[in-house]
Amino acid sequence: MTHTLHRTGSLDSLKGDYVVLVISCRGFNDKGAAPDLAKALEIMERFNPANVGDMKTGSILTRGFNLRKILERVTDTSIIHAVYTEIESVRKALKALKEADLGMSVVVSGLYDQVARAVRMVGLKPHTVNISLGVWGRTDLLPKDSEAIDTLTMCGHALISRNLVYKLAKDVKRERIAPEEAGRILARCCTCGVFNPIRAAKLVEILSKRA
Repeated sequence: MTHTLHRTGSLDSLKGDYVVLVISCRGFNDKGAAPDLAKALEIMERFNPANVGDMKTGSILTRGFNLRKILERVTDTSIIHAVYTEIESVRKALKALKEADLGMSVVVSGLYDQVARAVRMVGLKPHTVNISLGVWGRTDLLPKDSEAIDTLTMCGHALISRNLVYKLAKDVKRERIAPEEAGRILARCCTCGVFNPIRAAKLVEILSKRA
């Protein structure tokens, strides 16, 4: 799974952005996996995620949803996500998932050295490592501001408009909304739950100074 792999940003910014994904394996252990996936969601929610959800249902920041409603809708083929702003929270979540021994696949996206250290600390060994090689092609068509690109790449299914990002930056500049509210508005567009509203608030605030 690589839809969380291509998040861009500076090292300092990416140190506050980690995604943990839990999924069953189709044809191997997906039958009857719903209770284990729901348990994984409950475990990951304990460690103060910035966002959490099920790709098939939505996240806790989707309008009208909360953790209880998401748990009620977990299926055997759900894809569970949690986004953390601290690597220590990732380590604690991985430790708890290891102890629960649910038999599900776990994928962690983030800075390689940080994630690798956290994995080693809980006694796990990666099965596979994917590394993004960056953005290729007509990069001249991308937004001119790196902060806008960094914000957009936090939605792995490209459901956030660059126009919305810039509009919210202007609203922040005019003090119509706070940066934190801008982050939550953007997060509602990313239904699967991999968007980091806390990091987005910081990026939009930087953009607002140029708006």
